[in-house]
Amino acid sequence: MKSLLEALHNWCVKYPIQEKIVVVDSYSIGEQINQAYNLMGYSSINLKYKTVYDLAAEVVALTGGPTSVLDSIVAEQMIYSLLVEIKETGSLHYFSGMEITPSFSKSIYRAIQELRMAGYTKDDFPLKAFLSKEKAKDISIILEKYEAMLESKELTDEAGMLRTAIQHAKASEHQIFFLQSDLRLSYLEEEFLRLILPENSHKLPVDQVRGIQIPERTSLSAISWGDASPLSYIYDLEHANEEPNLSFFSAKTEELELKEVFERIKSAGTRLDDYVLFYTNPDRYVTLIYHLAQSVNIQVTFGEGLPISFSRPGRLVSGILNWIQSNYSVQPFLYLLQEGLLELGEEAPSRAKIAGYLRDLQIGWGKERYLTIIKEEIVNLQAMIDTLENGERKDYLNKQLHDLNWLSKWFAGVFKRLPNDESTLNYQETLEGIHTLLKNYGSTNGSLHEIGKTALLETMEKIIPFANETSSRFEVFEKIKDLLLSIRILQSKPMPGHLHVASYKSGVYHARPNVFVVGLDNRSFPGRASEDPLLLDTERRELGRKIPILQNSGREILYLMLQVLAHTRGSVTVSYCSFDILDNRAVSPAHLFLQCYRYATGNKEADFKTLRTLPSALTRDEILETKDYWNQKLFVEAFSVIDGSLLKALPNLKVGLEAEAYRAGADFTEFDGLVEMEEGELDPRVNKDALVSAAKLEMIAKCPYSYFLQDVLRVRPIESVEYDSYKWLDAATRGSLLHSIFENFYKEIQGEKPSLEQHEEKIYRMANELIQKQRELIPPPSERIFDKEVKDILECCHIFLKEEEQHSESYEPLYFEYTFGLGEHKPAVVTLPSGATIQVAGKIDRVDKSSTGHLHILDYKTGSTYGYENQKVFKGGRQLQHMLYALAIEQHLGLEAGTVQESAYYFPTVKGLAKRVVRKQDKIVRTNGADILERLIDVLKSGTFTMTDDENDCKFCDFKTVCRRAFYDKDILEMKQTDKKREELGRFKGVRAYD
Repeated sequence: MKSLLEALHNWCVKYPIQEKIVVVDSYSIGEQINQAYNLMGYSSINLKYKTVYDLAAEVVALTGGPTSVLDSIVAEQMIYSLLVEIKETGSLHYFSGMEITPSFSKSIYRAIQELRMAGYTKDDFPLKAFLSKEKAKDISIILEKYEAMLESKELTDEAGMLRTAIQHAKASEHQIFFLQSDLRLSYLEEEFLRLILPENSHKLPVDQVRGIQIPERTSLSAISWGDASPLSYIYDLEHANEEPNLSFFSAKTEELELKEVFERIKSAGTRLDDYVLFYTNPDRYVTLIYHLAQSVNIQVTFGEGLPISFSRPGRLVSGILNWIQSNYSVQPFLYLLQEGLLELGEEAPSRAKIAGYLRDLQIGWGKERYLTIIKEEIVNLQAMIDTLENGERKDYLNKQLHDLNWLSKWFAGVFKRLPNDESTLNYQETLEGIHTLLKNYGSTNGSLHEIGKTALLETMEKIIPFANETSSRFEVFEKIKDLLLSIRILQSKPMPGHLHVASYKSGVYHARPNVFVVGLDNRSFPGRASEDPLLLDTERRELGRKIPILQNSGREILYLMLQVLAHTRGSVTVSYCSFDILDNRAVSPAHLFLQCYRYATGNKEADFKTLRTLPSALTRDEILETKDYWNQKLFVEAFSVIDGSLLKALPNLKVGLEAEAYRAGADFTEFDGLVEMEEGELDPRVNKDALVSAAKLEMIAKCPYSYFLQDVLRVRPIESVEYDSYKWLDAATRGSLLHSIFENFYKEIQGEKPSLEQHEEKIYRMANELIQKQRELIPPPSERIFDKEVKDILECCHIFLKEEEQHSESYEPLYFEYTFGLGEHKPAVVTLPSGATIQVAGKIDRVDKSSTGHLHILDYKTGSTYGYENQKVFKGGRQLQHMLYALAIEQHLGLEAGTVQESAYYFPTVKGLAKRVVRKQDKIVRTNGADILERLIDVLKSGTFTMTDDENDCKFCDFKTVCRRAFYDKDILEMKQTDKKREELGRFKGVRAYD
């Protein structure tokens, strides 16, 4: 940039007092030139940097016309509304089948702006330039409506501003103009500029770019060449006569690529403001740069800013949208709380308490469920409080009551502002609700978050007056996401003491001596030239008037990057990432990277095959952050011995290593499920307060370790009723509903034999009544899903009734929900082979009496028949209920042994097809079952909670992430489970012998 600065300085010396105006494409370019000018030690008086728009606005201001241009965000919204309106009138033909989406309306807006900046209006619209007459007519209609809207609302856009300026423009007599080389001017901008420029205007030179075809320019946009720099010859190696200060490297991932950049800056030992880092793809690099800079404490400025999602308010808006879209499911709301995105005030309960209340109340989703369930709990709490005398218990419940009253009022206030779960929504009202929630409760802790909140609020305030329209739920949320989540904040010019990070497209006039360019792979640079389907390149050529030809974008981009490099006076380092982690494939470098390699090494014959030999390690030699150290340890071939100083600094690591050592050994230890406890603590033969149930015993049989986690340590997965747009009832709720239908049906017919012909309408009526009650508790995600599941439930009722009609020929129901050991019901007492007794709790779905006078136990199963086979009576101890309930009810009712002859698992569902898996309760089954019981209770006595010996038991286990069984070596695990020093393990192994 030396040529430019010297030329500008000479002209400033020549015209010391006159007003001097440098015409630039953008303010940032003006700031960069001015900063470089000052760094060279130059100074001037009356030197200003202005865009063509600034100059036009000044002319219009003198005429008394409007000087503020319609905001592009508002304009896009107005175009969207126009498109919806025009489509509804049936005026569109070419676009009649297009869905009016935010992306489509944006594309139309860009096309309209390009046409207007090219000087076209409804009065001289070039219909013949388009390949499709229908498309031309549609765009003409949209343009006419757009211009009519501007006129009716007394608004103007940039093209309108320039047209007004052109009408009143005249050449300046007292100002000196300097034009930036390669000005990107539209037709109207160029027409205006020609009118105001005096004869003595000058072009600022730029360093030469040699060896490529430079895109054509008009006289005002032309490039004035200055001197050549060493990096002017990247594509003209034959004429290069200086050694370039150019280096290169490749990295396996973008993260490693950036770490290499940071390490080179660090090792150079110079100031951060001597460097600028340019990227080719913001999506791949900005987030990584931000987090890496945070972790290593490097100050960074971002030329294009940061995504709004980096701020708490941005994440809050994203979370609110997820919450609304999930029909106010509790889980997305808990995310807002746990991330600290909501500031609820001093009167609010703590975040942990609110989360606890919402989970315990099993609200699930839906506005009404929040308000109804919380109010019901308030009533219940108040009733409990009224029965208590003053004391700690009453104080505790009063605090809960206060918290729930606050929650009820808060949710009621918030829900008034937020939309209901409806298929169509009002865009304006939805935005207003989000605006209110963000304004009143958005957490801001630091300038980044405050700026983010202000940007979001201001954007919504711009749009809300123009957003009074009703659209589909999907369209409204897509528009809000497109509007708000695309905002960028903290755009910054280069600042002292900071590494500056920006797109190379804004870097031609940078003033920093050292440059890093990351992302020079063939995906990101120069990118693929693609046509605009609204304005094809063929049509653009016919339209003319400086409308850009997109086919030329590759050449434009290459020239721009080469100009950035040519201007750099210090070192340049180029790099690329050689592997795409997401697509799991190798990535090739851009051709420019190859040219830089040829220039830097002097190997002009190098090709892409040569570049494959560049080192691209998976780990770094230098440690920039903690995980680099661990990555080194993971990838070294030889085992590393962790020294004592590290173990002293990280005591948990020492404990973990000891645990891993024990787990890797062949002995069964406390790290594998061996628990020391007081004798009889868990043994129900000794501790009569320890009731057993079929479910607990079957869990021990399936996996003693999972029983230990759940019933001894009381570990619980977080249970929550979650919204699923494709499902209404979960398996447990659906099962309970079917149980209730079947039980109520038998109570309703009062001793009559079930008949499909006589009772089908009755069972359907009862089912629908219970379904509607369930619907009030849990609203379905949609009518379609509700109807589908109701149809399935009624089909189950049909299957049940048909099967019961046949079954009733030999059996009649005797008991429903027969209960023992629960609530006020005394437990059943079962005697074991050792003579000891245990107390059993449980509930039998149904007990039938056969025509022979014997009892038949039924256990309803509302899923599939998978895992229930006639040949496998106990399935290695995993199915004990049939035998245990037979023993229990005989004792509980004082019946003779053998009265229960059968137990059955009954599947009256569409999946189960009314199958009955019957277990004969003969002497062999009872003998074997009693032995299984004794063996399983010995597990409780000895505390040998080994893991299951069948990995299939782990498929649907809630504790997979806790037990980590999959990390065991299979042979080692088998040795542990057959440890001869632990006889109890053998006792448990014997359970598996019983099929």
